Amino acid sequence: MADVYTILYVGDDAGLRQRLGEVLPAAGYRVLVAADARTALALMAQQLPDLVLSEVAMPGMGGVELLEAVAAQGGELAQLPFILLAAQADRRSPLRGRLSGAGDYLSKPLDFELLLAAIAARVRRRRRGDSLPPPPAVPGRALLLAQVAAARTAQASQTLLLVKVDTYLALTMRLAPAEQPLLQQDMLAWLAPLAGSGQVYSWSDGCWALLLAEEAAAQAATVLAQRMTLSVGGASIAYTCSALCIHLDWQAPALRRFDAATLVESCALHLNFESAGNPRRFIELGRGDYRALQAARHAERFLGQALKSGELTLLFQPRVDLLSGRIVGAEALLRWPHADIGALSPGAFVPAAERSGLATDLDHWVIAQTLEAVTELVSLRPDFILSFNISAQSLGRGVPAFLNAQLQAGRLALAANLEIEVTETSMTYLTAAIEADIAALRALGLKLAVDDFGMGYASLDYLKRLHAEVIKIDRSLVTDITGRSIDSRLIAGLISLGRAMGCVVVAEGVENAAQAALLAELGCRYAQGYHFYRPMPLTELLSLLGTP
Repeated sequence: MADVYTILYVGDDAGLRQRLGEVLPAAGYRVLVAADARTALALMAQQLPDLVLSEVAMPGMGGVELLEAVAAQGGELAQLPFILLAAQADRRSPLRGRLSGAGDYLSKPLDFELLLAAIAARVRRRRRGDSLPPPPAVPGRALLLAQVAAARTAQASQTLLLVKVDTYLALTMRLAPAEQPLLQQDMLAWLAPLAGSGQVYSWSDGCWALLLAEEAAAQAATVLAQRMTLSVGGASIAYTCSALCIHLDWQAPALRRFDAATLVESCALHLNFESAGNPRRFIELGRGDYRALQAARHAERFLGQALKSGELTLLFQPRVDLLSGRIVGAEALLRWPHADIGALSPGAFVPAAERSGLATDLDHWVIAQTLEAVTELVSLRPDFILSFNISAQSLGRGVPAFLNAQLQAGRLALAANLEIEVTETSMTYLTAAIEADIAALRALGLKLAVDDFGMGYASLDYLKRLHAEVIKIDRSLVTDITGRSIDSRLIAGLISLGRAMGCVVVAEGVENAAQAALLAELGCRYAQGYHFYRPMPLTELLSLLGTP
């Protein structure tokens, strides 16, 4: 005979009490009623229900206070599942109720189908709790790292797979504590066939690791792309996973710079960052990726120190007039030339600055150095233009307003010699506040350049709204301009567009004389690239400008 579950309704809503007295028995439940919280506490002590359905608003002790009082008593009472009922206008009770342990929170007037579904899920989980299996014994990261370290010593190759459950926290909040081992069992059963030894290791909450079997490497991405389903209390809960596949060739010098633990821990962090808000990722790391990981880890540890000790620097790549060959400006490029692991470019350490909360400090440092440099440059060439880059994140952090304040502090005359470069993709993050900050700078005479033009997603609407004075054609279009007619036609179109909008057009990444000649023929007036000059220190640029 099927179990009969007992539901205790606590509340003084006579109409709802009558309706529940019809609906719940018809669904096979036994109903107990208490008009207030104190009567409910006495009734619970006599007859332990399977679930409490309580009004939030009641005279004296409310539903949330009742829940807290029951939890404080401990024992079986503290394990009772609660469903709280309140008017839609009540916004505070759900948060407090959930913090106190309420499993569900339903708004009145009630949807009785939804109520029956919530009750069914809760009482079945409660009854199943005692029979659920204990958490499976899973070896932890120490044993896995010992195997990886042994392979490093022997210079053997391995393929390591890290697998994390997407939105793990949200998923576990839907499970009762006794049900959570079911998720681990599910993952172990799913991953074991991919492991060379059949052994799966627990790396952290919601993350597992294994050494991938050679024959399983090709199918790992397909297997991990599946949507998983966990069956709990008669309900099915769908979830997905992301994974990082790490090819470990321990004979590679770049890889041997890492000890085993440092490498795998860095990779696990990388998986978390890459899959956050972007589920069902399958990422592979090979020999060429380890340098980037090493750079990111170094930057996260030492960037703050480098900012204080003066290890960062700006290099300057001149911009030339294609008709005369004259230097008319330069782009300031941020570098970390003497990092312990070798010179680092912004792509290696700017993301680390974002993650470690140093991005604003870095932006302010770049602005200070740029203002110092442009002061010296205009002393030799009054019409010299110095450009520098600002990211989408910098735009939203008030960096334009900070630059405005610096110019207002006795440097207004330099505004006309400065050019802010924002990438075309960054323009899609613009807000009214950012546009106002940029407009204030432009009112001082500062120019706006759209960098990497032709490869992003900015519409003409953005260009018209911001009145950009300069567009910089992306180097990827310039690279094959002499060999691919499609690239030359694209550049010709971009030059025509720039002219129509009154913009100066600059081509980036010019590597040889043939590219420079064709750009001039297509009507591009300015360019920068290794064909003309490589990035150089400020002293070298000043020397160039001072040469007759």
